[in-house]
Amino acid sequence: MLNLLSKFCDKVWLYIVYMMGFVMLLVLLLNWSNWAISQKLICLLSVAIPMHIFEENTYPGGFFYMNNLSFGSKEPRVYPQNRLTNMITNLGAEIVFILLTINALKMEAAVIVVVVFFGIVELINHTREGIGMYLRYRNKGKHTIYAPGLITSIFPLLPIAIWGISWLMKSTFSIVDIVAGLGISVGIAVCLILLPFAISIKVKSRTFSFNNIGYFEKYE
Repeated sequence: MLNLLSKFCDKVWLYIVYMMGFVMLLVLLLNWSNWAISQKLICLLSVAIPMHIFEENTYPGGFFYMNNLSFGSKEPRVYPQNRLTNMITNLGAEIVFILLTINALKMEAAVIVVVVFFGIVELINHTREGIGMYLRYRNKGKHTIYAPGLITSIFPLLPIAIWGISWLMKSTFSIVDIVAGLGISVGIAVCLILLPFAISIKVKSRTFSFNNIGYFEKYE
């Protein structure tokens, strides 16, 4: 069973996420003229996240390596982000965003807060980590702050977040809506990122370690 899970966490889950993103794109296009902005925005997020995952994990890949170094890992191929936590975080988040798309009209302001939160946080995080990797590799020929995930943080995630901010500025909502949106966002971060990371730091499982560091291979 452990071997099957390891195989699933290697490539299979990625294909599933990419298919989910493609399906959500078709759903968005078919419903564009009838949907409210809240539905469009959260559905756009469910399309953008697989694109972001592709850049981080497939091409050029290697985001985990940068991320683990930023956490101070002494074995950045092993922990805290490994292939299992990677699957839990990304597949789990995509499922949550699809569920929010289905229920968007019931909690419009809240889902838009989620869109804004993830757009802004992803850009800040990838910029911060990109600067860190530039400083790490500038003596090895690195000339920019680019690192896997930065391009899709700038587009499409940032424009989606800006559209969400524009909607919030023009709309009426309660503090409860904001708290709900922040609660969902923080809940995703804690349950799908920080908690799996905390367990991974203790276990340091080599079963789910990464082999290829993608974009950063040329600097190591």
